[in-house]
Amino acid sequence: MKAVDRCPACDSQLFQPFSFTVESERKGAMHFAQARCRDCDLVFANPVAEPDEVERFYRGEYYEEHEQVYNANHPDLERMIRDRALGEAEGLRGSVLPYVAGGRFFEIGAGHGALLAGARQLGFSVAGVEPSMHAAGFARNVLGLTEVRCGVFNAADWPAAMYDVIYSFQVIEHVSNLHEFVGGIARMLKPGGLTIIGTENHHNAWVLLRRARSWLKGRRLPEFQTASHHTFYFSDKSLRRLVERHGLRVEKCLVYTPSLALKRPQYHFRHWYSRLGFYLLHYADEWTGRGGRLLVWGRKPPEQAPAVS
Repeated sequence: MKAVDRCPACDSQLFQPFSFTVESERKGAMHFAQARCRDCDLVFANPVAEPDEVERFYRGEYYEEHEQVYNANHPDLERMIRDRALGEAEGLRGSVLPYVAGGRFFEIGAGHGALLAGARQLGFSVAGVEPSMHAAGFARNVLGLTEVRCGVFNAADWPAAMYDVIYSFQVIEHVSNLHEFVGGIARMLKPGGLTIIGTENHHNAWVLLRRARSWLKGRRLPEFQTASHHTFYFSDKSLRRLVERHGLRVEKCLVYTPSLALKRPQYHFRHWYSRLGFYLLHYADEWTGRGGRLLVWGRKPPEQAPAVS
């Protein structure tokens, strides 16, 4: 673990404590404390795990322990992924096709390949990278996505100015170096190409509730406010500024809460008041236009034609 003395996004030294999990409640957590940058609003783990520790975790444990629905031993895994690919194709019609009609599509954190399979259905040629050996192998061998490699994203491993779309959903919060990540995306995009980056948003009703609950318990700070293996926790302000810092023009920024149909199966309520609280928080986010998810569309500027003298 190492202490962070500057904001990893904007280099500011103006930040304040955001969360802290007491030692008795950590239970092997990778991170236990967060700070928030007062300048750009990024929340980040501080102290932070070393990059090699983070990489080992995602190569070996993530799907097996944290994504049980996609576990290698699930009997209906292939059917689930193929069904999800159909839904992903429909989603891409609204999120990508209005901006880019076709070409080369790249995904960072391709998982088992559902999104890339959906993009292929829309006519894109597809490629991607995924740290889980099992998930990447499934994408290649079962779905026929031959250009999915197993590994951690490194733009130097891929051609520059090659891709029309680069998609990354719930990946940026895991990385060790934000500027290498977003700068790498900018490098790989063609002029005029589009990136869509999705992550968690820390301005939401659930975080406010946990902060209030910690104060009622007499604690100055709440427990770590996202999964302990996450390094970063964004807001629309912090992600927009990071994308713009690397020369990408923000086309759209969307803060939202996932639908009840997606959220409800993840929760098991012991009491009626737990169920009531769940619905109140969901609708608080929905009615205020906030929520726990965030998407930013960034466009690489087109090349300027040389001036005619």
